[in-house]
Amino acid sequence: MNKYILLFSCVLAFFAAVAENVVLKSPGYLENRIRDDYELFPDSLVFPRDAEAIDIPDIGMLGRFSDYGFTNLKKVTFGNVDYLPGGLFWNDSTIEEIEFNGLVGHFDCSLALNCPNLRKIVFHGPVSSTGGPSFVYNCPQLDSVIFESTVVNFGLGMFPDQLCPEFKNYTNRGAFLEVYDDSITPKATIEELKNNPKRISELERLVAWQAEVLTAKDSKWMRACEYQSARILLPVLEELGSEKASVLKSAMEYAWSLGDDVKNNLEILKASPEYKPDNVKPVFTYAQPSDSLLRLSRERFNLDSIAGSGDDISRIKNLLYWVHDNIEHNGSNGLAPGPWNLRNTYDSSKRDSCGYNCRALAICLTEALLAEGIPARYITCQSKKWSTDNDCHVICVAWSKSLGKWIWVDPTFAAYVMDENGQLLHPGEVRYRLQNDLPLFINEDANWNHRSKQDKEYYLDEYMAKNLYIMSANTLNQAEPEGETSHPKGKFIALVPLDSDFTNAHIITTDEDCFWQAPEQND
Repeated sequence: MNKYILLFSCVLAFFAAVAENVVLKSPGYLENRIRDDYELFPDSLVFPRDAEAIDIPDIGMLGRFSDYGFTNLKKVTFGNVDYLPGGLFWNDSTIEEIEFNGLVGHFDCSLALNCPNLRKIVFHGPVSSTGGPSFVYNCPQLDSVIFESTVVNFGLGMFPDQLCPEFKNYTNRGAFLEVYDDSITPKATIEELKNNPKRISELERLVAWQAEVLTAKDSKWMRACEYQSARILLPVLEELGSEKASVLKSAMEYAWSLGDDVKNNLEILKASPEYKPDNVKPVFTYAQPSDSLLRLSRERFNLDSIAGSGDDISRIKNLLYWVHDNIEHNGSNGLAPGPWNLRNTYDSSKRDSCGYNCRALAICLTEALLAEGIPARYITCQSKKWSTDNDCHVICVAWSKSLGKWIWVDPTFAAYVMDENGQLLHPGEVRYRLQNDLPLFINEDANWNHRSKQDKEYYLDEYMAKNLYIMSANTLNQAEPEGETSHPKGKFIALVPLDSDFTNAHIITTDEDCFWQAPEQND
């Protein structure tokens, strides 16, 4: 009997001891190794639950500390770490200091949130890249974020609404090669780096890490992230005459050879195969202003007055701005319930105080233009990765009789696109100019919901460069072209480059001249 009592006591003691410890297990966000020869996370780090300070050795990544259950943790010190997720310290009421002694590969934005006692974050080792631009939020005692070493791509910002009143600025005691906001800290010059062997050593240490990520078997999104950082680092190394430049260049060439993973959206578009005439001969038709549904919208909204009596360009722009101003954009809200026409979408938006997605806005603008006798289409713009990329953008084209061409009008952003002479362009022309580095401009008042100004660099070079790989249009352009309607619907025709795998349309063509045919050809 005594033996069983003793055994039971030992079991209780064992579980009590286990309950007093914390095991830093993998959070399970990532599965693939960032570097081939290094485990992503060793599930073997054990610390007392009531520890005040812990030292974490070299790791691939770590989960959020709030998930582990420490009760009195004031300081955490890291060695080398490949990746740190956003919200690493989230709702940690005891943490006061975070210290990184080794190399940090990449950390996401919002490293610390809602940490009332956090006072100091310091990076002693080099950093390859950061997420951003938000770094901390609601840390009222935080007064020091210090970088002692080299940072290649510093993507952090400072915002008045981050609720960190004591945190005035980042302390840069190292060297930053690229800075998101140069009002925060200046970029290092080549001369400053040349005269500092310590900084050169840090850069070369980052080369070794980046090269391992770029050549890893399956480092997934981290490869693309670090390729962008390597793009910043390589020319600096070459100017410094570092022997390590060839190592990084070779790793970058290998990563590039794997496909599109490390290419930005503009580079993918530039690498697109050409168009070629084919035997597909689509027929586009356009409802006339006398159409009963178009007449209802024209009379209901007094579109004649909104369009005005100016030339066709001014009338097109007036209708563009009117739709933009009266139906808010909300990309997550889909289309209005009921018929997909201008009247129902407008009424639903006002009644429910909500916005609708870009497709809804483009369908509405197309209807308004048609109601005023201006041929128009809505164009669905998609990426090369259409089968896995759910993000697309829908814009309109309106036929300008005075210019003898289609022109780009985007009601989501009240945007149109011009060349260096102010000539309005259509999506095919914009695509060509992006591919060939020709000048492009958008209107100064382009915006999102009158809350966010748009610029050419993001709107065209990034967002639309991705979404101009494949373009689709409806062959029958009318009110209620899709959704609930009693009249016939058209077919969708997609303009694709040669060798595209796109199948999500009734008709596929590689003939751009046929796709952009003038509406008069069908009169």
